[in-house]
This record gives sequence, C-alpha cells and structure tokens, in this order.
Amino acid sequence: MLRINKMSDYGMLILGDLALKKDTYLSATKIASSTHISLPTVQKLLKKLHKKELVISKQGPLGGYALHDSAKLTSVAMIIKALEGDLSLTQCTSKEDKCAIESSCQVGNAWQVINRTIISSLDKLTLLDLIQPSNIQQFISLDIPIHSPTKN
Repeated sequence: MLRINKMSDYGMLILGDLALKKDTYLSATKIASSTHISLPTVQKLLKKLHKKELVISKQGPLGGYALHDSAKLTSVAMIIKALEGDLSLTQCTSKEDKCAIESSCQVGNAWQVINRTIISSLDKLTLLDLIQPSNIQQFISLDIPIHSPTKN
C-alpha cells in the first residue's frame, strides 16, 4: 500500500493550521490543541519544519511559530520531501538506494514512470491548494466528498 507516513500527514496538518491563521504566531501548545496532535509530536515536527524553512519562529510572550511567507506556494512534493526525504515508491526509483536486481528487472522502468507521474502530480499541488478545497475540485472525482475546514 502506498501511504504518506503519519508524521508527514501531521506536518501537513500543522502547516495547514498555520496557513489558515496567517500573520499570527502560535505556540506549540495552541497548534497541538487545534490540530489534535500530541504536544511532543507537534514540537518535534515544528523543529523539523523550522529547519527546512517552512515555518519561522519568534521568542517571547507574543512569539511562537508562523508559516514562512513562501510556504503556501510550496508544492506538496517538496513538503513531503522535507519531512520524509527521497520520494520513491520502490528501491529502484530511489536516488539513494540501488536495487540488487536492477540490471535484470523486467518492471523497473515502469516503476520509474509511475514514480515520476506521482511526483509530478504532487508538484502541481501546493499547500494553498490543500487548505482551499475549491482549488482542487477540478482534480478529483465527484464521488469524493470535499470538507471545508472549520473556523476556530
């Protein structure tokens, strides 16, 4: 099964939460409360997101974390890569790993095409698209419900 790991999913939730509360610095505690993610997990992800320059931080009583100005337009592929590393479906599509049977594999080229297609699709969507479902309605079928985020 192809699946984005839970930490990347949570990272997207955190970035989405910060994007919806633009121009406001939020504490890790407030982010944890509004996203329903445990505080230690939020703190760990914020540290990683800060290191990858997707969020900015400010110390002091009015401090906390905010979305970096450019993060809203960052592609989903780049965000996942920042959180997970190499985006590859199989070992043969990885830039970092070499498959032991790659030279005799009959399906390796197909995996390369599939991997590029998925990454290309993720590159076309931005964080802004994720938080504004109307932006992605054209890409999804009518049988998938689109939920609007609740206002806090």
